[in-house]
This record gives sequence, C-alpha cells and structure tokens, in this order.
Amino acid sequence: MKIILADDHPVFTAGVRAYLSHISDCRVVASVSSADALVQCLESTPCDLVITEFSMPMTRIGDGLHLLSYIRRHHPHTWLVVLTTNDFPVVLYQIINSGVNGLLHKSDAIPEIGKTIRHLGNNTPYVGPSFQALLRNGLDKQSTYLIPSPRETEVLRLYAAGNSLRDIACRLSKSVKTVSLQKASAMKKLGLRNDIELGRYCAAASGDNIRPQGQEDWFLPEPGRRRRAPPA
Repeated sequence: MKIILADDHPVFTAGVRAYLSHISDCRVVASVSSADALVQCLESTPCDLVITEFSMPMTRIGDGLHLLSYIRRHHPHTWLVVLTTNDFPVVLYQIINSGVNGLLHKSDAIPEIGKTIRHLGNNTPYVGPSFQALLRNGLDKQSTYLIPSPRETEVLRLYAAGNSLRDIACRLSKSVKTVSLQKASAMKKLGLRNDIELGRYCAAASGDNIRPQGQEDWFLPEPGRRRRAPPA
C-alpha cells in the first residue's frame, strides 16, 4: 500500500512514518507539510492512502473541509484518513460526512493507525476512541444539525473573515437580504446562536491556518473595500 503523509509538524510525521515502516505492505511514498503541497503531490505521486492533518497551512484551498472535498472529487479511489486535534462536534460530523475512511485524534495511541488501515474497505469510517465518546455523547444534541449548502458556507466564512453583509452581497452579486437569509439559514443548520459561536466554528473548520495569497481567495475583501473587525 502506497501512502502519502500530510502534516505541518515534522516530528509527528516522523513518528507516523516510523510506525508504518513496521507494517507489512505499507510504504510511505511522499510526505508534505501543507494542503497545497498535498494537492500537487497527488497529481504526480500515485498512492492508495492519504493520511492527513485536518488543519494545515493553505493558500488555494479554502479550509480543511474543502481539502477533503477536493480529494474526494479528484481522487475518489484513494483512501483518506484524517488526524486532528479538532474537537468541535459539528466539524467532526462534517469531516465524517465528507466521505473519509478514518478519523483519529492525535492523542490516540499510534496503533490506532494500524487498526484504521485494517478497517479500510468497510462501508463505515473508523473512528478512534477519543472521538467515539465525544460524538456519541453529542449525538442527540447534534443529530438535528444539517450541513449548510456550499453558498451558505461561503457566506459564513466570508462573514467570519471580516466582511460585512453588504461587502459579501457585492462580492457574490446578491442582494443584502439574500445574503442575510443565507447566513441565518446556515447558522440555524449548525446550531450556532450568535456571531461569537460563528467565529469559533469557522476557526475550528479552518484550523486558524488560512494564509490567503491573491484575490482569488474568498477570505480577502475586494480591492478598495475596508475590512471590518472579525467577530470575537
């Protein structure tokens, strides 16, 4: 099995690589330290499995959820396992719903990686013990939550990044009323009660590692537009 490792912490990558070297039929063919490097690596390096951190430095990819979505769309036959320290239940549900094959917390024992690999091919993703209890305890509260539409998600993240509703409306060529309704609908689906919770959600979804470069990134205001202070 050919494996690509993606994590911006070299010590962690070295530990996972060392563990995998003792698993028969597993071979690490590449390791990268950013979401953009992972996307490029997948284009040039055939692999069977990607083991990736959820929150890494990224420029062209919006956030961790968009990275997972990109990999699923462009490399549908590649197994995908996520390791993260993120413990926001709504984000964890979205990670699972993105179609990953495994979800582990970085505090899980390293043999959990081996268990995840042996689980590959099953219809359900392998969830490590640290997340099993969290998701089980939060299931009743979170089960009514829905996943916002792509446009609603875009509005939320533009708003959390410091753009006003009017700025977002101009950016997306929509009315302020439409943008406001999309923001309210998305927050209701996620169970977010106010802008403070919205800011925390977006930080958790992105890992607070967004480093935009260029006007194509939706977290940047258009030239000449002032950026309001982001919600706390």
